[in-house]
Amino acid sequence: MRRYYFLVGLVLFFAQASQAQKAKYHSDLVSRLTSHITWAKFNQPYKFVIGVMGNKEDFRFFRENANIHERFGQQTVEVRYYECADKIEECDLLYISQDCRIGLDKIVKKTRKEPILIVSGREGDGSLGAVINFIDKQGKIKFEFNESQATQRGFVVSDALKDIAIII
Repeated sequence: MRRYYFLVGLVLFFAQASQAQKAKYHSDLVSRLTSHITWAKFNQPYKFVIGVMGNKEDFRFFRENANIHERFGQQTVEVRYYECADKIEECDLLYISQDCRIGLDKIVKKTRKEPILIVSGREGDGSLGAVINFIDKQGKIKFEFNESQATQRGFVVSDALKDIAIII
């Protein structure tokens, strides 16, 4: 019986480790993908705000990654954690972790008039309004790109990003 509990514990440990690795990978990918996206208000120096919803571990990865990557030029990068859609304020990029229990419909409704790049790590969120949605395809992380959402939110996206994305 002890052996059974040990195996269950080991499986849970590796599942959590895998989830943490995925979150770390997502934060790095977001940083790289955003170099192919232009925000209208990037023409002047200001603070670039990354919001994270769902998992505090994902928040930690994004906060650490913001200090490493200097993709945003002269802009300072701030990472904020949001617990609910009503709290989202002045945000340029919003990452929704796989653990987030808030429906994307509430998030999209709250932010629909804002130039916020919504990035999700949940299956199905691409067609629900996320601009970029990470998916697991045959054991590899790929991403969907919702071109109509990007256009509605006023983003200019490079052809290079479109070429490697799954367009939805």
